[in-house]
Amino acid sequence: MNRVTRHIALLGGLLMVWPAVAAEQKSADPVAAAETGKAPGGIRTDFGDVQIDNLGIGRTYNLRDLAGTPLKVTNTGVETVNLLMTVEIPTEAMITANRKELGFKPVPSPDWVSLSQSQFVVPSGESAYSDVIIKIPDDKALYGKKFQVSIYSRTNGTGLNVGVWSHLMLSIAQSDAVQKEIEKNRQRGTVGTMDYTLLPDKLVIENAPLGHAVDIRKELKRTIMLANSGADPIKLRVKTVPATDTPLGLQSGFIAGNPEWLTVGQNVVTVEGSSFADPKLTLSLPKDPSLAGKKLMFTIKVEPADPDVVGVTFYGKIYAEVAP
Repeated sequence: MNRVTRHIALLGGLLMVWPAVAAEQKSADPVAAAETGKAPGGIRTDFGDVQIDNLGIGRTYNLRDLAGTPLKVTNTGVETVNLLMTVEIPTEAMITANRKELGFKPVPSPDWVSLSQSQFVVPSGESAYSDVIIKIPDDKALYGKKFQVSIYSRTNGTGLNVGVWSHLMLSIAQSDAVQKEIEKNRQRGTVGTMDYTLLPDKLVIENAPLGHAVDIRKELKRTIMLANSGADPIKLRVKTVPATDTPLGLQSGFIAGNPEWLTVGQNVVTVEGSSFADPKLTLSLPKDPSLAGKKLMFTIKVEPADPDVVGVTFYGKIYAEVAP
């Protein structure tokens, strides 16, 4: 499964999303599939994994209001599907080891999260949308706690069905004082104007050379772009962070690359409305023979440059397979 993370910020907090793709199903009409160029069947969501920090007790949140981000599931197949979304308590196996180390536990009740709509009929190529409502109980014992709740979106028909998971990581403010300060600051924030994403969310660099700086866009003819789908210019902060310091975790078979080996052209990037911006990524691996043949994972963090702006934080992934 392809996954990307998004981090929503409640003034010092975060929303993170990993897109997820479900397995494909066989189509009753393979000729139609070949003609359209689409997979025979499947669903996809850009709302894979989401982390939100500094939530207040006794508060209700709509993710669309926080970051302009509803739950969206797209029918990537050639046939119309019936789609069902449900909120689930995750099993222990569904919480990654990295999240467990950060203190995340299964949510006490699925009632903490509700969906504005849960059943859809989705034609080929179209998407279903649902607001995600988070309601934190008014219980002071929750301060400082972290929980994961999961949303299962799946087709519901007579043939072979497919499904995809989305996971919400909910982090409660540390104290009553912290909650009050966050809510005071949030009044200065900007909501609804930070509608951006990363396109694509990951890159693979094959035969990455040692001792040579690689201008990723110039040499690969592609890069991770900052895409602003809103009408107004936005300022974003871009930096490389250790993959082990994010909820992403390391990809199987890869080791964490030194963040100093992947640089950005500038730490703050202005992206004009309805346009793209290039963070100007450069990979410079040291001339160290011990790195030959290794697989390195790097992570870039993109978030609103203004800490008083409520927005979204994305993590992009760069996989570098070092030349032997």
